Amino acid sequence: MMVFSTKEVIQKIAEEHGTPFYLYDAHVLSKSFLALREALPKEVDIFYSIKANPNIALCSQLRKLGSCAELCSFYEIQAALKAGFTPENIIFVGPAKTDKEIVACLELGIYALVCESQHELKRISELARQRNITARVALRINPSHVSKTALLKMGGKPSQFGMDEEQVFNNKDYFISMPNIQIMGIHIYNGTRILTADTIVENTQYILELASRLSTDWQIKFEMIDIGGGLGIPYFDNEEELNINELKIKLEPIIKQYIANFPQTRIILESGRYLVATCGALVSRIVDIKHSKGEQFAITDGGTNCHMAAVGVGSFIKRNFPIKAVRQNENLSDGFEEYNITGPLCTPGDLIGKQVLLPTLTIGDFILVINSGAYGPTASPVMFLSHGFPAEILYQTDNFRLIRERFTEEEFLGKQYFINT
Repeated sequence: MMVFSTKEVIQKIAEEHGTPFYLYDAHVLSKSFLALREALPKEVDIFYSIKANPNIALCSQLRKLGSCAELCSFYEIQAALKAGFTPENIIFVGPAKTDKEIVACLELGIYALVCESQHELKRISELARQRNITARVALRINPSHVSKTALLKMGGKPSQFGMDEEQVFNNKDYFISMPNIQIMGIHIYNGTRILTADTIVENTQYILELASRLSTDWQIKFEMIDIGGGLGIPYFDNEEELNINELKIKLEPIIKQYIANFPQTRIILESGRYLVATCGALVSRIVDIKHSKGEQFAITDGGTNCHMAAVGVGSFIKRNFPIKAVRQNENLSDGFEEYNITGPLCTPGDLIGKQVLLPTLTIGDFILVINSGAYGPTASPVMFLSHGFPAEILYQTDNFRLIRERFTEEEFLGKQYFINT
């Protein structure tokens, strides 16, 4: 839980920057990274998945703590460089890379360009040949192994990501003879939102065994093994926090055994949600309270457009993120009431929280959606109803700093063109 969600703080920021806004705690961010760093063997490097939150202020802090960067688009490359990440600590992934993205990676000389198909490898080869460059490539493999408890499975099933394990083993000559290509590693990402240490350990064991088999079969030494990541946090009732002490105890001997057999290998673990989710909250203001057919609705100025993940778009069952109220008048009744917390959009699906038990609310109170530092505004339809990006604020060493300005009228209209007919 963030330490600064008091009425005075929220009110002051709202007066200066308006609502809704995202509020991040730098101390919580540091604590998450350092806890994960302590739980991992020293042979494992943490690569921050910038997709989780590409704000350069947060990226920069993670870099200073020792994180590297995992990127998925041309503009994420720009964000990473702006945040101070160096090419030797950058990998680039994604199933539909553009020539522009591949060329940027080649010319920067990033640590690894992760290849997702045989056709893509051929494209990388040709673009590298044109520039007289040898591309450092890691192969993304869709393993035969299925992650048992990942809440979102990304491997071990038909997928647009990577190449099937059998396809890689059966096409040795194609991969190792491709001109201007150095196959320097493999990448496997089995799933995400994993909350059990045993699942991560099991995935890692399989990946390292696969890497060992492929290395022996191809008679090459891999410089890098990316074991994915997918470490989750508990958002909902009945979910338990990932036990990273257990993870440390069980993961360390597996990693050390692999390094003993294959010295100088760089083991990479990707993490996005685990690092940034708990450091952020979406703050919105209640603009109306309605009673309708036996239920109460607290209508706020920030909904799906700001935080699609909290709304649960695409989910079969609505489950609430942790939600807290910051009331203007704490002297009101100490009683609790159930509220449906909704946003400003013209759709009944704009439901942040369903039947949330909160202290009695009044218009003007604030709603905080906790654990919102990952997959917030950049993973939401911020332009729906033309609301635009909310402001983003960072709390750091007793200061509140604006790290992203609220969307402006000039930004909205400035890239549009009126046609006279």
